[in-house]
Amino acid sequence: MAEVNARQIAEDLRRRIEAKEFSPGDRLPSETQLMAEYGIKSKNILKNARTLLEAAGLIVSEHGRGVFVRRFKRYDRNGSRRHLRSERPTDTSPTQAETQAQDIERELTLIDVDTIPAPADVAKLLDVPEGTELVRRRHLITLDGDPAQTADSYFVAALVEGSRIARAETIPGGVHAELAAVLGAAPTRAEEILVARMPDQAETQTLALLPGTPLVELTRTIYAGDRPVEVTRFLFDGSWHRFVYDVPMD
Repeated sequence: MAEVNARQIAEDLRRRIEAKEFSPGDRLPSETQLMAEYGIKSKNILKNARTLLEAAGLIVSEHGRGVFVRRFKRYDRNGSRRHLRSERPTDTSPTQAETQAQDIERELTLIDVDTIPAPADVAKLLDVPEGTELVRRRHLITLDGDPAQTADSYFVAALVEGSRIARAETIPGGVHAELAAVLGAAPTRAEEILVARMPDQAETQTLALLPGTPLVELTRTIYAGDRPVEVTRFLFDGSWHRFVYDVPMD
């Protein structure tokens, strides 16, 4: 009888994980136990099976402790209602309000504020010529201490000149209150485009992503009436976030 191969072992362990024989946070049986259970003599077969499961994002290896079923924490991001000021406490941003309601500790760190020429894709979304001066605000957001998302926001420099948006300082309650003061009216709608993809090396390091973890890249354009006034490109740790939408139908 032929010895089972790494893919067969990985598929069987996946089935057992999905059936909750091994629950999130559980330690998998030891190398010796698994080799005996599957009737294999080569440690490389088991190593390759684990590599397949790590690439699928199902297990994590902890040096000196063993191999564990990956535990996922989820933050529900409500794309339909999060920007309604009437549904969140005064002077809180959408992410602040959502994480507080879900008992998640959120920390926002302002990484940088600079002025750059508009890249072609951002210029198109802001309806300005490529190369137009933009203010870029770069943030890192942690959830329960884990790096979970980055956010790079772009504004036409001539529009926000002299405001806190153009300065390297945090803005209590979020940038949209300041943007409303600059515009003399509150933003009226947001348009979001989501793309799921695998991260590059720099993104993996920034978000401390485990093997097999996809990114969700979300590009959001904020409008005041028909005028685009802000573009933000988010990179989300795909293992942390769940995107929720309430879509009307007729």
